[in-house]
Amino acid sequence: MKHSSSKIQQMMKWCIAASMAFVLAIPATAQVPASRQPPTLEQLAAMGDDYFLEVTALPGAEAGRGRAIISFRLSYDLLNFRKAGRDADGAELYSATPTLYAEAIGSDGVVVGSGQWSDTVKVVGYAGTNSRSIFVCGAVELQLRPGTYTFSYSLSDGSIQPMFRQTTPPRTMDDFRSNSPAIGTPLFLRETSGDTMTAAGIDGNAMFGGPLVAYVPLASRGAPGRLGWQLLKVPSAGDEDQTTTPVAEGNGELLGPMTLSQAHCNQGTISVVGLREGVPPGAYGAVVNIASAELPPAEYLLVLTFHSGGSSATDTVPFALRWIDMPVSLLRPEYAIRALYPIASEDTIDELLSGSKEERAQALNKFWQQRDPTPTTRYNERMAEYYRRVDYAYFNFKNLEQRDGVQSDRGKIYILYGQPTTVDWQMQPGASPREVWTYRNAVHRQFIFADGGATGAYRLVEYHDL
Repeated sequence: MKHSSSKIQQMMKWCIAASMAFVLAIPATAQVPASRQPPTLEQLAAMGDDYFLEVTALPGAEAGRGRAIISFRLSYDLLNFRKAGRDADGAELYSATPTLYAEAIGSDGVVVGSGQWSDTVKVVGYAGTNSRSIFVCGAVELQLRPGTYTFSYSLSDGSIQPMFRQTTPPRTMDDFRSNSPAIGTPLFLRETSGDTMTAAGIDGNAMFGGPLVAYVPLASRGAPGRLGWQLLKVPSAGDEDQTTTPVAEGNGELLGPMTLSQAHCNQGTISVVGLREGVPPGAYGAVVNIASAELPPAEYLLVLTFHSGGSSATDTVPFALRWIDMPVSLLRPEYAIRALYPIASEDTIDELLSGSKEERAQALNKFWQQRDPTPTTRYNERMAEYYRRVDYAYFNFKNLEQRDGVQSDRGKIYILYGQPTTVDWQMQPGASPREVWTYRNAVHRQFIFADGGATGAYRLVEYHDL
């Protein structure tokens, strides 16, 4: 059925349907730079992380040495891409050749180990070269004696001077062959599948909105007894009570003799496999699984106590529960409220905008709490998905007439229905360029946009029920 243009405006105000399956309580005081003018979404997006690096220490196969796995993820925006011809369809190809060099430096300042990683990265189209959400990953592994080390790492693209150089805080490599039990570095996980583990890969932190699970390397001369854990919440600067608060406790699951494979990387994710053969003497593995549905993004301490025989070892691991992919549009409550116009009335938006900045943030939080499909958890899937679409619309549908792509017709449809099943571009002589969006899913509609002014401002001209 074809709908006339007189119904288009009515349709554009249509509320979001059940096809959207959408997070969390919004921070009452989002951290943004102080300035007379609020930061733009471009500026907020530029504050995101370009790279992540963490060091995992675990027992090694060689007596007197442990393994240090230095894993990292680098965003495409950080790399220097160069033109590399065209693909079979004629699209521009770009390539980059990043190299990461890592050194382990002892407490006396002497370099005791080094390793290098290099790869060739290719992308179709210039836009991908500036992506802050697409990553290349890699890993360097070093064999180190027990001691305290800092790890220096530098990224190069083949030029004489490195693109950047950084040094980690001091890290300890335990003596995993001593008579006393030892605890390696916990590896926070994004997901598991059998003995294959995908690392969170965010600087030794855990991901908000996902499982709070960590693989813990252990070492013991005798059979392991028990791995106990306690989770403590670290107070933030604005909390009245500055006491570290116990949140949960329990026992980890012992996996028996186990070590980890070398780190493997695929499409920006880092994975390792728990190996049960060829395990170094005295090496064991365990998994700590913490119920995280009620935990807010914050700083935490994970206190691990490993009992073996009549001895025990305790280690305190600081980490953050981070909403690493938080939509940037949520960092400005006023903007996030105005972006509700596809699903909220003008009166509702005006009401949410009244009051101070803190009151607007609280009002927006309440708005989404009432629409949370999982109200017993901190993470609100519906809100997260909505503002991911807002971010996409802002950056992808802006044009000379509309600097905010959210306000465009394509932006409204994208926010309401998400990614189309197909997009067809039509360029006919003597006719305006057109885009045809087809949704062959629960939406079951087709939307046609035309760029009548040849400015990139595509308007919705008609739509069809399929």
